[in-house]
Amino acid sequence: MLTNSFWLQIRMIAPYWAGGLIAGSLVSVFLSEKIIGKIAALASGRFWLIPLCAASLLGIVSPLCMYGTVPIIAALGKKGIPQRLLASFMVSSILLNPNILFLTFVLGIHIALIRLGLSFLGGILAGVLVSFLFREKILFSLERFAAQDTKPAKPQKKFFSDLFKAFRITAPYLVFGIALAVLFDGYIPSAWISGMFGARRGLGVLFATTLAIPLYVCGGGTIPLINAWMRAGMGTGDAMAFMLAGPAVKITNLSAVKMIFSTKNFVFYLIYCIVFAMLCGLIINVIL
Repeated sequence: MLTNSFWLQIRMIAPYWAGGLIAGSLVSVFLSEKIIGKIAALASGRFWLIPLCAASLLGIVSPLCMYGTVPIIAALGKKGIPQRLLASFMVSSILLNPNILFLTFVLGIHIALIRLGLSFLGGILAGVLVSFLFREKILFSLERFAAQDTKPAKPQKKFFSDLFKAFRITAPYLVFGIALAVLFDGYIPSAWISGMFGARRGLGVLFATTLAIPLYVCGGGTIPLINAWMRAGMGTGDAMAFMLAGPAVKITNLSAVKMIFSTKNFVFYLIYCIVFAMLCGLIINVIL
């Protein structure tokens, strides 16, 4: 029975996973330089909010992991790009990318669109806060980066090699996530999840945000688990809090972000991401 459930999950998720890998590799190989150029061009924009929206959208489109995003932020920062634009790009890039967006459609079209909209909003709001709170202060610490980082390297890898690399990195986490979801379906009573999340709207969001700290290792690997939780009674707001807080507190992302933040600003980043995730979850639970 567990084996049948495992292969059923594979068949359900595989098309979305493959679509996300292909989309991410296409953007990485053919559009990365254009994304960098567009961000640099935003600095000359006449309007205040439109460049923030564009930077946040470009962050979502960018398929780079944080260790790829950090050198770009350093390069753009040394070119004099405003901190608010860098913050918008960085936060939305952390919250979502094309691969994870495709996978989120497994949970339903409305869930994917809500996640897209909130990730976009998270980037914009980060830029707005930086505009006011860091107008006369330095947010990013880029001194440790060498001078040669000022020019982002052109992508040398071909499409198929990038696709294979993405497959090799994400496949183990996806299989692990599906295995956890199958074990959950087989051995964890649904009443536990509905009791933890369904009847306690406020606490459910808190639980989901807290669970994201140890469980969110890979965005794709958590989708099967969230799918199982939602079938067992987890609310949309609780799921969204988990999906928004998870990328922000993922260990690999935290170690990359710490490279460009002082300790004080790093704490500010953490507080922002966690509070944003919880508020979004609470609001969605009230609305839906």
